[in-house]
Amino acid sequence: MRRLLDDARRRFLEGARRAAAALGAVLLFAVYWLVLGPVALTLRLIGADLLGVRGKPETAWTPAENGDARGRLEGAG
Repeated sequence: MRRLLDDARRRFLEGARRAAAALGAVLLFAVYWLVLGPVALTLRLIGADLLGVRGKPETAWTPAENGDARGRLEGAG
């Protein structure tokens, strides 16, 4: 009897793992297509730039402030 119950438990847990994996895939698919996709499409249509990368110059160089560099570094350490 014990062996029969252990075998049934093992089969049930194996099926539960498969069901959980399938449900996870279905939920990820649904979240992506029903939430993230429409949000991205809407942001693209309204021209939103959430990261602020459009219209930037081609270089990352920013000019230094006028003044003495030692004065800015003295309180940094």
